[in-house]
Amino acid sequence: MFRWLWTKTKAVWERAKAERAEPKEIGWAVAIGVFVGCSPSIPFHTVVALAAATLFKKNRLFTWMGSRVCNAVTLPFIAIAEVQVGHRLRTGEWMTIDRHDVLDQVAALLVDWMLGLLPVGGAMALLFGVLAWQLALRRDRRRAAAAALRASEEAGTIG
Repeated sequence: MFRWLWTKTKAVWERAKAERAEPKEIGWAVAIGVFVGCSPSIPFHTVVALAAATLFKKNRLFTWMGSRVCNAVTLPFIAIAEVQVGHRLRTGEWMTIDRHDVLDQVAALLVDWMLGLLPVGGAMALLFGVLAWQLALRRDRRRAAAAALRASEEAGTIG
């Protein structure tokens, strides 16, 4: 039973990693995931990220991983940055947020959060997307170099 489950899990994992796994596709997938992860749809990030990956035909695993940018540690900082930037765009000045009055300002904060999602979430998506693309490109180059080395060793040209 356990062996069967492990085999199935490994097969799903390998298929998920291989789904549209070119460096450019991985970069786009992570960027989409990060953008979704920065949105106010906190309880639904996974569902929204997977739906967006399916809609845009990107790698669902990497999109989900990108959406994990929003977690218990980073959420307050991302939310405050988006609210502040959104408020600045809407009114032209920075917002003073008093933790005692937050519940009274929920509607305004949500509007500012949505406005701030575009510049802050977009910038983070761009940053993490380019980083993921570069890392995937580097991974592919290393794999190609290792394969070429193995092929030349097997042919007897080295050594």
